[in-house]
Amino acid sequence: MKGAYVTARSWELKNGETALGTLSLIEIDQPWFWCQFSPAEGWDEVRDLFAAQAAAVDGGDQNRMIEAIGAIRNLPLQLHPREDDEVITPDMIQVRGDKASFRY
Repeated sequence: MKGAYVTARSWELKNGETALGTLSLIEIDQPWFWCQFSPAEGWDEVRDLFAAQAAAVDGGDQNRMIEAIGAIRNLPLQLHPREDDEVITPDMIQVRGDKASFRY
């Protein structure tokens, strides 16, 4: 259930059935969850989309930002908890190098 208290401390980021990496919680600053990111084999399939999103956000171009964020939102991304907790479908997610953040 969205908005339930999150007890998970790490999640496997998946694009459909493909594992993209692991997010390990560093801190929560609602509504954002700040994490350490460790890539998996499938990461190379989406790396460029996340790099484009980061560049668009940093550049401040609203049109590029909308396009780049939309490209990631169109992926069937889910965060599967390593612990016993709910699967999360993020509203927003960013990965920059070995750091990631998401909100849902």
